[in-house]
Amino acid sequence: MTKSHGCFTFRCYEVAKLSWLEQKVAATLFAAPPTATFEEAYEHFVAAEKIDPGFYPKNMLLLAQTCARLGLKQEATHWHSRCLASKARTPEDEETLAEAAKLKL
Repeated sequence: MTKSHGCFTFRCYEVAKLSWLEQKVAATLFAAPPTATFEEAYEHFVAAEKIDPGFYPKNMLLLAQTCARLGLKQEATHWHSRCLASKARTPEDEETLAEAAKLKL
């Protein structure tokens, strides 16, 4: 996954999970507030996995969380398991795996 694709993918997820109040605050700060849906985030996370499967534990964790928000319980469990089975190569990966270990789907 390219760095720019990854940044866009994570932005989609973060924007999609904004509360109504956070969306209203963003609307006052930006001429056109950012918009994204969990469906869009899902598509980007899946595309990233197709480009380089298992490359980044954070992608798999956020994919699991996105699937859970979309009601795709079985797929969420699949990505959560894949994340937990991955190897930490960086300090960020270690944090991600610790977060994944605490996650209840």
